Amino acid sequence: MKKSSFITLAIILSLAILVAGCSGTNNANSGNTPSTIPNEESKGETNEPVKLKLWGGVPAESGPQAVVDSWNRENPDIQVTYERYVNDDAGNLKLETALLSSTDGPDIFITYGDERMTKRVDAGMAAPLDDLISKAGFDVEGVIGSSDIKKFDGQYYYLPGTRSKAVVIINKKALDEIGETVPTDWTWDDFAALAKKLTNGSRKGTMTDPAIHTLGEMTLASSKPQDSYLTPDGMSNFDSPALRKGLEIEKELEDSGAMTKYTDVLVGKLSLQNELLNEKVAMMPAGLYLLRYIKDTQNFPHDFPVVFAPMPQYEKGGNVNPMGGTGDYISINKNSANKEAAMKFISWYLQGGNIQMVPGGRIPSNKKADSAEIAKLLIGDSGHLIDTASLTAILSATYTYPTQYNVPVPTELKDSIYKDELEKYLLDVQSIDETLANMKKRADEAIQKAKK
Repeated sequence: MKKSSFITLAIILSLAILVAGCSGTNNANSGNTPSTIPNEESKGETNEPVKLKLWGGVPAESGPQAVVDSWNRENPDIQVTYERYVNDDAGNLKLETALLSSTDGPDIFITYGDERMTKRVDAGMAAPLDDLISKAGFDVEGVIGSSDIKKFDGQYYYLPGTRSKAVVIINKKALDEIGETVPTDWTWDDFAALAKKLTNGSRKGTMTDPAIHTLGEMTLASSKPQDSYLTPDGMSNFDSPALRKGLEIEKELEDSGAMTKYTDVLVGKLSLQNELLNEKVAMMPAGLYLLRYIKDTQNFPHDFPVVFAPMPQYEKGGNVNPMGGTGDYISINKNSANKEAAMKFISWYLQGGNIQMVPGGRIPSNKKADSAEIAKLLIGDSGHLIDTASLTAILSATYTYPTQYNVPVPTELKDSIYKDELEKYLLDVQSIDETLANMKKRADEAIQKAKK
């Protein structure tokens, strides 16, 4: 072969290697970094799907994996992977750190709670959705209802995936033992009276999970569902008569042995499902997510059925669901390069794709979802453990739900000030008057400081 032929062949091989190298470099989907949506020019040159990362707090086996598997089968061009973060302080810090990263964050993330949603919008972690909603042709009003979604500076930054309804779950065997029927229209005083009746030996009448809500918070929200932490003039509402009632009920129940102590729950890391299904507690305010544990007789062996009562009210005839409302706030990472693909997934999810979340206790936010069908999916083959009539009554009812969107420094007010002073009261370090006065003083100072 001539020397010139060798030179020509070398040049061709070099160009081939260079092209192959460039192609490998452009495949951003191969690693942990977010993928990019192919532009119009490149769509015909590659068969690589767009890859989206979805982070949420629900265990994959409780619905999310089934959801993404369904989507991935139907949408080979946009593939989604799910990663769970634990919805506690450490898990939320992990999520927020990832959201601030430009290379390793999720494209779609789910937030739990008004306070954390407000924080993430303020910190610039979520992308505004209005243009994306318009491009996707998603009907916010028709599917969810715009009044159930908080706008920030006139724009949507999340769409809720669930419409949760808190209930009081009661061990029916324990209720039958004392000859009582399922409460319907009742107050927190009625709740306290029933808790005492249900107390039997080592079995407590009730408990709460302080990481979710305490009786004081629920009673306060029952009296003032919108921005319950605030008075009309924007200062702290921690001296409210409703909060006083809730705290006094909690202390009375703890002192009488009818309620698992707040400190015991924290120190012992007690869970609602363990205490209920091991018959250590007969009744508890909780979300319907507890249904997944009630149905899981392998890990939580039990044979007694449970019934469902509506949440107690501050005054008889009220209609507030103090732990309920829209939830599972779905947002798009501001740093995602795949926002339009992410919005396509969210639109599909909210219009029926999340039906596979129902057996795990999460009710779709879709207004058109059928209550009877939802109840059927929630119960599954566990009709002997779950009372259908009382559950269906809860699902079909309409409630007022609380929000805390306009509360300055909500995390400080709840997790620092409120809980600090509550613990002192429950441990007999200070009186109820001192507790409310300290809460009010500290909260007012924090609010004034935040407004400066």
